[in-house]
Amino acid sequence: MERQKHRSEVDVVRINLPALWEGSEFQRASKYAESAAGRVRNAQIIVTEFLKSGFPLGVALAAVVNARHESDLSNAAVGDSGHSVGLFQLYDSGAGKGMTVEERMDPYINTRRIIEETEVYGNKTYRDGRLNLMDAYDQGASVSTLALIFGRDIERPANKGAGRDKTARSLFPAIADLPAKTLTRAAVTGVVVATSLSVAAAGVLIYFLWRWRKNQ
Repeated sequence: MERQKHRSEVDVVRINLPALWEGSEFQRASKYAESAAGRVRNAQIIVTEFLKSGFPLGVALAAVVNARHESDLSNAAVGDSGHSVGLFQLYDSGAGKGMTVEERMDPYINTRRIIEETEVYGNKTYRDGRLNLMDAYDQGASVSTLALIFGRDIERPANKGAGRDKTARSLFPAIADLPAKTLTRAAVTGVVVATSLSVAAAGVLIYFLWRWRKNQ
């Protein structure tokens, strides 16, 4: 991936994206007893860390979807009989190898570790010819598709990430199926202007901004 070409998107870190977190998926009860505020905090950490590392907003949101799928956005989540810990369920003999439980429960450290995985496997050339994460982004894949690829290639569960596109549509119903490349300006502008609007209303605004940009 030509990381430098996405660097301008780091500016998004300085903009709050409140409307993205207003959906019912963020407000419902969590099986890990994580509060809605805690899930929002962890989602914001993921977005911020991915953007700071040079990844575009669409990929950052795909990472949020995967954290929702893995841990319900709870940094204290523990699974696989204690072997998998934290936001991205880092396995003690896999991506979490050499890390303490406390490190894997730290949302910043956990996210930075999955970013390292993304830097490797998100740019890998696969022998079967499938698009990697960043090539898919560059070719116009949606957030829901990127979430599926992220699960398949970065998280690498036994089911190859099945269902993560559906999770994306639950988390971000207004933008999940828009081309992720359009979300940097369209989503940020739409959310800033429509902070007090519902996610559905913000989605309408984002859609028209996308159509306007497409026709320029």
